Amino acid sequence: MAEKTYKPIGGVVAAELFPVGGLHSMQEAVAGEGISVELEDDSSSYEELFSVKEGLVSVQHTLTLCAARNKAAAWLDADFMQRCAVEGVVARVEMATGEVLWIGWSKRFQFEQALRLKQLQFLSGKELNFPPRITLTLTSCDVQSAIV
Repeated sequence: MAEKTYKPIGGVVAAELFPVGGLHSMQEAVAGEGISVELEDDSSSYEELFSVKEGLVSVQHTLTLCAARNKAAAWLDADFMQRCAVEGVVARVEMATGEVLWIGWSKRFQFEQALRLKQLQFLSGKELNFPPRITLTLTSCDVQSAIV
């Protein structure tokens, strides 16, 4: 990732994904041992959407990660996609503000509401300054914010 000459105001600068099938506790999700891909600058994001239905609050978590096509081979692996879709992943996300979030795990649900594959998109690029890229979108729903 290129060095920034401006003050970061948010956004995702790094993410590491841990398939939950092999995890029994969060202590097993050790930084540096997950699946990590170098992200494109200013292209990845994390979103929480709180909603209420019949007095019950739910939180929709959406993590969108974007990488150059030649750096996203780990996301294109068939086994990784299958695990992402079926068992889900927990993500360790570093924000541009320096904050670190764990998404896809909560005290109440543990690994039951892990992030799951919503879509994997390949964009070929239609302009000179738009190189081919892969966008991975993961989502989960629980009752707790990851930013608290």
